[in-house]
Amino acid sequence: MALAMSQPNDSNTRCQRIQYLEREIQEEDKTLKQEREGEVQQQIDNMLERVQEIESHIQKRQRHTQEQDNKMQHVLARTQKVRKIEPRHLKRRQRDLLRGLQAKKRQRALQQERDLALQEAEKKERELQLAEKRERRAIERARAFKQERDRALQQAKERTRALQQERDRALKQAEERAMALQQERTRAMLMVLEGDRQAQETIKLLKQERDRVIKQVEKTDQEADERDQRAQERARGLQEERDTAIQQAQERARALRQERETELRLAWDKEKALQEERDRALQRLQEIDPLLQPSTLGDFIKECHASLFSKLTVEPNAGRGSDATTTNLRGKWRPEKVMQWTDFLSEQRLIFDKVCEVFPSELRVFPRPTTVRQNGTKIVPIADEKTLERFIDVSIAEPVRNIITQLQSVDKLGRVCPGDIGIDFVIRADHAKPLEIDTTPSRPKEPEPVRTRYCIYRAGSTSMASATWLYVWEPKVPGDLTIQDLRAVLQPTARFGELAAGTEGLAVEDIDEISQSVVTAEKQVRDAISQTYRNMMESCLEFGILTTGQANVFLHVNWDDPQTLYYHIAEPALDVAQAPEGDAAFLSAVSQYVAFTIMALTKRRKPLQERRMEVFKTLTKSGKPSRLPVAEHVNAELRNSGPRKGECDTQSTKTHQNGGRDQDSAPDLPYCTQKCLLGLVQGEYLDPKCPNVTLHCQGEAGEAGRPQRHPVDHAEWLRLLREQFKKSIDVGITYQVVIGARGALFKVTLLAYGYTFVSKGTVAGHIQHLEHEARVYERLKPIQGRYVPVFLGTIDLRTMDKDYWIYFETYVVHMMFFSWGGILFHVLKAGMDQLETLHDVSWVDEGVRALEAVHKEGVLHCDVRWGNVLFNSETKGIMVIDFERAELLDGHATRSSEKDTRKEDGLRKTDKQLRIEACNEERAEEEEREMFGVIEDALGIDSDDSSELEDSDF
Repeated sequence: MALAMSQPNDSNTRCQRIQYLEREIQEEDKTLKQEREGEVQQQIDNMLERVQEIESHIQKRQRHTQEQDNKMQHVLARTQKVRKIEPRHLKRRQRDLLRGLQAKKRQRALQQERDLALQEAEKKERELQLAEKRERRAIERARAFKQERDRALQQAKERTRALQQERDRALKQAEERAMALQQERTRAMLMVLEGDRQAQETIKLLKQERDRVIKQVEKTDQEADERDQRAQERARGLQEERDTAIQQAQERARALRQERETELRLAWDKEKALQEERDRALQRLQEIDPLLQPSTLGDFIKECHASLFSKLTVEPNAGRGSDATTTNLRGKWRPEKVMQWTDFLSEQRLIFDKVCEVFPSELRVFPRPTTVRQNGTKIVPIADEKTLERFIDVSIAEPVRNIITQLQSVDKLGRVCPGDIGIDFVIRADHAKPLEIDTTPSRPKEPEPVRTRYCIYRAGSTSMASATWLYVWEPKVPGDLTIQDLRAVLQPTARFGELAAGTEGLAVEDIDEISQSVVTAEKQVRDAISQTYRNMMESCLEFGILTTGQANVFLHVNWDDPQTLYYHIAEPALDVAQAPEGDAAFLSAVSQYVAFTIMALTKRRKPLQERRMEVFKTLTKSGKPSRLPVAEHVNAELRNSGPRKGECDTQSTKTHQNGGRDQDSAPDLPYCTQKCLLGLVQGEYLDPKCPNVTLHCQGEAGEAGRPQRHPVDHAEWLRLLREQFKKSIDVGITYQVVIGARGALFKVTLLAYGYTFVSKGTVAGHIQHLEHEARVYERLKPIQGRYVPVFLGTIDLRTMDKDYWIYFETYVVHMMFFSWGGILFHVLKAGMDQLETLHDVSWVDEGVRALEAVHKEGVLHCDVRWGNVLFNSETKGIMVIDFERAELLDGHATRSSEKDTRKEDGLRKTDKQLRIEACNEERAEEEEREMFGVIEDALGIDSDDSSELEDSDF
């Protein structure tokens, strides 16, 4: 029926629409006709005026021409009468005749112009006729449209009548269906009543079954309570036994320690006596043979050159035809130009002279000549990079380490280099790159042929992971890079960018005057220099060495002009042979390496993060044009002379002051307390015990007797931190040189209010792990500040177009922030004077309690180890950290809360869910046992003494 009613309405609407369109068409036709008539009339008037003007002009021309013709006829008549004309009048008459002829030509041109005008007028007339025809066709189309409209109206009226008839039929059918539905509803109501009766009987049976199940569950709970009570009693007994065992273990440990100290003292006395005897025997041998005496510094350097470096030999085909010495450098950084390091030798001599002044001339602390000569037997001919590395290690690296070590023992005042450091030469391939992304390729990955080598130093007992890099050193086989090729390519006036562009993609058929071998040699030198330069930039280092054994290319980059690479080529064998006797030791490879290492150690400077990002954006890449002019901010004297004496110290001050006074206004503040940062997140009060509370208050005291709230809420706090990072990441953030599998540790301070906390930063490939960890911390909100640190939020540095360099090709781009968790357990133990202090607190119970709290929130840690267990002095307990591998469970029920909900959940949970919960409970128990083992190992408890405790049920 609704369809029947809607169809007449559609017909009426359609008719109204047709009438409206008809009116619009008529008005539009009328307007177009008027405009067209006006335009046509205007064109006709313009054409008539133009024709009249042309005709008037033509008439004037005709009259003028007629007058000229009359004159010419008159002249001709006179000419016929007078046969003889004076010669002086003949030329004048000829000119008149020429003028007449020209007038006729002009008349003919005017006639042609008039004809063209008439043709144009006729063309316009034809266009007007075409316009009138188009107008008539438009009128005919309008009439046809009107006829079509009339037919449509007639059809609409016919459809309306048909729809009216259809509506009547639909109404009749609807009445019939309504009667049928009424009958069907009556039958359905009867069936529902019957179903209700059957459902009541079923409910009665289900209630009886439920009561039976509840009684069974209550009985099971009672049995479980009895088992729990027995387990608690057994646990108390085990606790007492464990305490007794720990006390006995401590007593045995003290006794063993005293016994061990006694044995060590006796062994030390015996070793001392033996050493004295050996020294006396060695002294007697040295008196007999001078070669057995320790060497002075000068003798040691000369002996190293004569017995080690001079034994350098190269295999005939060493390294030739191999491309494994350099990586694909296309798209990698390269220097824009290379310049000679003119002050290199003078700076090296100053450093070497200081080293010689520190060592007394009679001091003999270096290996004996026989030992050096014996090391010379280890040298083999150079065939590849590995044999070259061994040669460098034996003939240069080991003597350099020896000299630096002895230098620290005699240079107590640190006049040459700071004391208590260790120099070493390492290979990056032997050092796992931190935060490397775990990948599982479809096929085994081929080993990388190129390895980056570094000279590093470690202060005191610093671990290798926190060592500081001094310079890059790249060994290249002499067969690939000859001395002649190095000197031919490295010219003081050569622009390295032009050299690279000139030989890039050079084909054999395009070379007419230059041989293929020359081009290959130049490319190998360029690639080797570019590779070393790129490694220096990626490592944020100013110094580097490219060595072939026969030649050493010392390299330096000035951070104020990073696209210019300064070089000095040294040939130790030739330099020593041609030098005077007084300079031979200075020009040897060992002396040059020692002086260069001390230069890198004392004059090194690393750019701040903001400056580094600015520099990296300006560097030129191989195969791409330079993006900036070379050294816009470096003066001509610096460009022409290279780095001068004392330059590094002055420039270091400028570089590290780029941050302005903010660098000095960011003191090393202590970490905020858990309560302080938890109050910030929850919008509560400040912690008066926080060491930075005065900075939080900004010097304003709260009302008397009332605690003061935080100056900003958590959202504003995070916004201020983001704005601080956007301004600069050089202040308020310090890398702690602590790297995990997927994150690096930073200390961060919000400068505006002094909030100090920690950050875990990671590279782009591990962001998903930190995002997962953030979700885990959201689940652990109820226990934050007690058993886990307070989670403060995250910031992605990529939104600011920034990153934080921490290692070679390692850039932190994502950071998450926490309260400081505490110190590692083994550090806590090392800082305690007496072992009894550890027994004052049941650390095992504390650790298990913290892990139980995590499990109660539905989280499995999945990585319980000593590095993720911290002691927090504020809470006097243990905190668990590092949840990047944690697993979020669907349900939150644990053993402590399961009994309270078992009655309600017993009827709802399926067997599969119960099996999953049982599996999760077993995994939680396994983690708690792992926590027990971790703390036991940290405390140094003998596993034999605590074997019974390991069987206890947590």
